[in-house]
Amino acid sequence: MDFDNLISPLDRSEFMTRYRAGDCFVIRGDQEKFSQLISLADIERRLNDGCNLNQPPQIIMDGLRQPLMDSKVAWSSTAAKKTEILRRLETGHSFMMTNLSQINPAISVLIDGIEEALAVDDMRADLHLYVSTRGSATAYNAHRDYPQHKIYLQVIGITEWHVYHHSPDLGNDIRAVDAENESDYLEEAACFELNPGDLFYMPPAVFHKIRNTGGPRVSLSIPIAPAGGKRMDRTYIPFERLFREGAEAGNRVSEDPGQGGSDLPG
Repeated sequence: MDFDNLISPLDRSEFMTRYRAGDCFVIRGDQEKFSQLISLADIERRLNDGCNLNQPPQIIMDGLRQPLMDSKVAWSSTAAKKTEILRRLETGHSFMMTNLSQINPAISVLIDGIEEALAVDDMRADLHLYVSTRGSATAYNAHRDYPQHKIYLQVIGITEWHVYHHSPDLGNDIRAVDAENESDYLEEAACFELNPGDLFYMPPAVFHKIRNTGGPRVSLSIPIAPAGGKRMDRTYIPFERLFREGAEAGNRVSEDPGQGGSDLPG
């Protein structure tokens, strides 16, 4: 999927106009629009890679996220506590994972395309995965992200979004507000649902809260920020093809009596 397909039916000029204006906006899409971007098998494979992770899975608990990792395991300082993660998922906790812009070739192409489309601002993008295995799963408190813009893709399930205006009394260093204090600092500006195939764009520093409704969900959050530095090399390495080609070449050599060495002297 390229950038133009991602934002369809908007064209690029309309997207950029709204992006420049700092608008929040939803792009409604066919329910299968994002279904080929990521699979449950992709997620399961990454979730089970418990010791080769720059950022391990983070369980969402008490409105916050918490990495469950053990730094004292032999051979790895970032080993996931997989038994504890499994228990949390079985008891209705959501989880998120960052640094997934290379989880599969389709995602790599998409993230590269977003960076190319926003190259004039020298933007860099990542991919965050949010998963809930049931309808009543845990979720974040109302919060805001800065300095990143967000493109949010609903892949499976339905999420209910609350977007807020915040009080000028709320300091710039406050990134989250718990439920007990929402009425003191936040005023709801919009409430809407995202269905599979829908996209939501949100500029930096907008307070929002997301709730999973109706069943399991898979959501992709793409943070975009003027990070500077080199772009990530997301070249796909086709290991299986290279390996098979090497094996086939070796078989051809062994089957050709004119190849593979000469007679030893007697």
